[in-house]
Amino acid sequence: MEETKEKMHPIIKVLIFLFIAFLIMYLSKETGYYEYKTYTKTKLTEEAMNKFEKDVSDGKNVNIKDYLIDEHIDYSNAFSKTGYLISSGVESLMNDGIKKTLKVLSALFYN
Repeated sequence: MEETKEKMHPIIKVLIFLFIAFLIMYLSKETGYYEYKTYTKTKLTEEAMNKFEKDVSDGKNVNIKDYLIDEHIDYSNAFSKTGYLISSGVESLMNDGIKKTLKVLSALFYN
């Protein structure tokens, strides 16, 4: 006898994935992960403000870059840059095409 494996329906797979994602977000909220991240950011900001005020009161030369933390992470790579160039090219072609189409339509109806 052959045993047939029943495959899970794709909707069931999506629902399971969404449920797991919900559980992860719920647990991160309940454990205080987001609040802790926010607290550490405010603590760093308070420390930078205190250092800035101390330096100003001491008469030191102050530069804003000395007190700010750059948290920008550049995730670009060759694929993302290529995708950006392609989308920019398509956008300019579409804009030019729409402008020319509207110009022709306005010439037909307004002259």
